[in-house]
Amino acid sequence: MLRDLARGKPFPVCGMAGAGNSANHAWASAPSYCAPQYTRVFYGEGGPIYTCDYAGAVSVTVNGAPFARTWWTMAGDTVTEFSPAAKAQLGTWDTRFDDDYAAWLATLPPPAPPTDSGY
Repeated sequence: MLRDLARGKPFPVCGMAGAGNSANHAWASAPSYCAPQYTRVFYGEGGPIYTCDYAGAVSVTVNGAPFARTWWTMAGDTVTEFSPAAKAQLGTWDTRFDDDYAAWLATLPPPAPPTDSGY
């Protein structure tokens, strides 16, 4: 599958059993379609250049609602983002996506204090 994708062939799409269930692929495109903890920015002469650690994601919908999104690389690495509904249904899940997000949040500067407007 990855070889086909690298040659420009589309990602296979399957209709899962039952109405409202689907899985679709989209290529990553930072910063608009890449999780913030996996978005990198480099500054060049022409301004910021955004990249994503992952090449694309497969989004799964169950009963018409988002269930999970698995981000993948050409090298075979994956990380899955589970929706709150999926977490409630599963009970336990791989927390790597959530852990990476929490670690990314911890690196952000604290918000600026509110300014006194003088009123």
